[in-house]
Amino acid sequence: MSKQPNWDLIAGIVLDAVGTLIKPVPSVADAYTEAARRQGVELNRDEVRARFNRHFQSDEVRGDRGIHSTDEATELWRWRRIITKVLPEIPDPQTTFAELWDHFGRPESWQCFPDVAPALRAIHEAGIAVCVGSNFDSRLRRVVMGLPDLSWAVDALVISSEVGFRKPHASFFEAVCQRLGLPAWQILCVGDDLENDVRGAMRAGLSALLLDRGAERPHDFPHVPDLTALLDSRLAEA
Repeated sequence: MSKQPNWDLIAGIVLDAVGTLIKPVPSVADAYTEAARRQGVELNRDEVRARFNRHFQSDEVRGDRGIHSTDEATELWRWRRIITKVLPEIPDPQTTFAELWDHFGRPESWQCFPDVAPALRAIHEAGIAVCVGSNFDSRLRRVVMGLPDLSWAVDALVISSEVGFRKPHASFFEAVCQRLGLPAWQILCVGDDLENDVRGAMRAGLSALLLDRGAERPHDFPHVPDLTALLDSRLAEA
C-alpha cells in the first residue's frame, strides 16, 4: 500500500482543476446537447454523455502513446477533434466548436465544489502554498481568476499547454516544483485521476492523495472523499 503523506514535510499542495476544484455548470452533456439544438439537431443527453466519455477517454489514450507533449495549438485541435466526434450530426461543426470553446473558457460556466473554499482557507492558515495544476489550456487562467473561491487562494498556476507537457509526464511536475520554489518531496498532489494525479506525481517524487468523490473505484492508494477530509487527515497526524 502507498504511504500517507508526511504532513510535517509538506510546504505546498498542487490541486487538479476539473473534478477536484471545479465542475462545469451546466454539465458537459447539457452544454453539448444545447449546442446541437441551436443547429436544429435534437440529441439525447445521456447518449451525448456516453459519446463524450468514450471519445474523451480514447483521446487520452491516444496521447499516452506519445510523450504527453502539448501546446496551445495541440489542445485546440484536440478539442476540435473531440467535439466533432461527439456531435457528428451537426451541419456546421466549426460554429459549434467555436461556441463550445468559448463557453468552457468563461468563469460563469464553472462552479467550485462546496468543499473548496473552506479547504483552501484552512490550507492557507496552515501556511501551505497552493498551486493549481491541470491538463488544460490558457483558458483556465480566465476561469480560475474569475472564480472568487479560487482567485484569492492560488499562489501558482501550472497548465499543460503552457509548460509543454501533460500530466502524468515528469516535466509537468518539475514545472510545479519550479513555480512553487519547492523540492518535490515537500509537495503534495491531490486530484481525481489515479494515473495523472497520483501515480504520475509519485513517480516524480511528490506525495499524492487521490480525491475520490464517491466513485468508489478499486485502488490501493491513500485517498480522501473530499477536500475537507484532506485537512482532517493532516489534523489526525498532528
